[in-house]
Amino acid sequence: MNAAVADDTLRKLGFTNIQYGSQDENDTLVLMLANWTVAKQSAKTGSKMLPDDLVVVTCTKQS
Repeated sequence: MNAAVADDTLRKLGFTNIQYGSQDENDTLVLMLANWTVAKQSAKTGSKMLPDDLVVVTCTKQS
């Protein structure tokens, strides 16, 4: 999933504490979410979380 779409989805669900990180060796800073693809997230699908719990989204840069 595109990171910008993921961000929009998470925010619509009420999450406010979202952190983006890169798994790429050469591109280490996630700046423009539209240029990144989600590789994994810290929260398991279906897990119960509070809106202010930290969600870490690990991304890879689109080529």
